[in-house]
Amino acid sequence: MSRIYISLLLTALLTLFSLGWGIDNWVAQHRESQTPHDYPHLSKMFAALTEQINQNTMPATAQIAQLNQLIPLSLTLESSSNLALPSDLFNALHQPGGLLLDSANGPYLLAALPAHPEHLLRMALPPVEEVDLDRDLILTLAMYLGLALMMGIWLLPLTRRLSLLTRTAHKFGQGDLQARVPASRLSYIQDLESSFNQMAQRIEQLIAENRLLASSLSHDLRTPLACFRFGLDAAIDTPDSTEKNTYLRRLENDLERMENLVTAFLDFASLERQATKIQPKSLNLTELLRNAVEENQPLALTNRLRLEHQLGQEAYWVMGDAMWLNRAISNIISNASRYAQSRVILTLHSVKEQLEIHIEDDGPGIAEEKLQDVFKPFVSLEQNRQRDTYGLGLAIVERVVAWHGGAIRADRSTLRGARFILSLPRHTK
Repeated sequence: MSRIYISLLLTALLTLFSLGWGIDNWVAQHRESQTPHDYPHLSKMFAALTEQINQNTMPATAQIAQLNQLIPLSLTLESSSNLALPSDLFNALHQPGGLLLDSANGPYLLAALPAHPEHLLRMALPPVEEVDLDRDLILTLAMYLGLALMMGIWLLPLTRRLSLLTRTAHKFGQGDLQARVPASRLSYIQDLESSFNQMAQRIEQLIAENRLLASSLSHDLRTPLACFRFGLDAAIDTPDSTEKNTYLRRLENDLERMENLVTAFLDFASLERQATKIQPKSLNLTELLRNAVEENQPLALTNRLRLEHQLGQEAYWVMGDAMWLNRAISNIISNASRYAQSRVILTLHSVKEQLEIHIEDDGPGIAEEKLQDVFKPFVSLEQNRQRDTYGLGLAIVERVVAWHGGAIRADRSTLRGARFILSLPRHTK
């Protein structure tokens, strides 16, 4: 919102400055036009009177009294000590014709008297008839109208952007979830428009995920529910206790599968709520990755794999939540361990202002056309996916990395398997 304050302040200052400068110039020109038409003649006469007083030995006051009886103009003497003028104007007092000044009573000429340095000669000029009936009122109205006009011009783009934002919000509320405010460099409310677009993007994403969640949950629950119903009917109908126990064990397995499925789906559905609870702080990413590798060594040994890391001793820092970053990295390591044949390698690279975590394996890899699909929720690239896998692991990883201002992508590994690259903003401790 500082953009609005700055632009409004600059517009007001520039408008007031421009109007003040224009009015001052107009007043100056108007004052010049008010100079008496016979000013050259009066100036010569004033110069002659000044010269006469300087040459006469009579007291200046007596000479002024005589002159006032002979000419129709008003001549007076002023004390030179009571007048404060800039140096350039003070020098003009000694020039022929004196200095033309203006006062509330009208224009007048003022000149120095070298023969009487304690006095200045002043001659009032005939007043000029005012053409404007109420000049002050007109100038005041001009100032306010000019300011109102400039404020109207300034408000025009703001009202247009606010109107556009209102129409876009109305369209979004009517169900057009892709409605967005187009970006504009000239907009005063870029932050507000950006916040609205981000909010609309998140709402659209949440609605899409909820729809996908409902669809996937209903689809994946049908099979275990059908098996559960079939096993329950069979257990009720069979008289053999041994066979009944077999059916009950199957029912227990089906129930556990449904419970794991619902838990996984609910965990994913609560991710957005969890995002508001993360507490980022400065983390040593090198140490965090080393700990993640040690924690996943038992899983690698179980799968008869070598889990290696190439981290070095230099400490690299990021801002983040240690628990969620560790969960994201462990998810990728466990995913790589499930498909690798013999090796999983974790490396850390510094690329300009980003830190890149590479996790690669020597498994079958991912087809080129499916590299982007691996991060979509409820998508599994296996034809016969395991019972504890519901296509949510990598989707959760992508969401966690996005919380930390980073990104994740997948490509082919130099080990001929899959490689996942996590990019996080580098932070200075």
